[in-house]
Amino acid sequence: MTLVENNLLMVWSYRIQAISSVILQLAIAVLVVILLLRGVWLSAFAGAMIFTLTFVPAFFERQLSVHLPIEFTLLTTLFLYASFALGEVGDFYTRFWWWDLMLHSLSSLTIGIMGFLAIYVFHMTHRVHMAPIYIASMTFFLTVTMGTLWELLEFSLDWSLQLTMQKSGLIDTMTDLMVDVMGAFIAAVLGYLYVKNGDSLIVDRLVNYFVAKNPKLFN
Repeated sequence: MTLVENNLLMVWSYRIQAISSVILQLAIAVLVVILLLRGVWLSAFAGAMIFTLTFVPAFFERQLSVHLPIEFTLLTTLFLYASFALGEVGDFYTRFWWWDLMLHSLSSLTIGIMGFLAIYVFHMTHRVHMAPIYIASMTFFLTVTMGTLWELLEFSLDWSLQLTMQKSGLIDTMTDLMVDVMGAFIAAVLGYLYVKNGDSLIVDRLVNYFVAKNPKLFN
């Protein structure tokens, strides 16, 4: 594949993922409107909160003046859609026992790689000097922290709005946290391998994109 063909492929990949993210956001917004029309106020309010969370990547990009890989925007929106629209409203949590575990596995891995990128910026620009094992450790603990915060959000929504995001209470919470820990560990290992060897499949392309799109951070 030539350089031109590779660039065109990257452009089309970006456009497809960006459009997919917008479609998922619109789907959540439409669902919120439907819930409002049906008078399901609590679920509509929860849906509005979920819809707001889909803009978190864009918020960080604007506030921090950075360009994040489009994969993060798509995965964030996809996770929120699958969690609320399919999991909660579509009752996928009850119909498929593995649905919640799958979502937490993918989300923890995604958050872990995002956390690694944030830490890697400081390492690569020599603002801090850390051995690969310390970068991996920080990635791990940051990911576990984010997973814990999500569980607190689920509990808060269940307690205040009488939702059922935590299907089996303590068992659901602890199972989700164990899955989060596994995803965090995988992300930490991928980050460690990248810093140690300069190559790590998934991480390699994302890091190259992040460095190329944010030259000011690495001057």
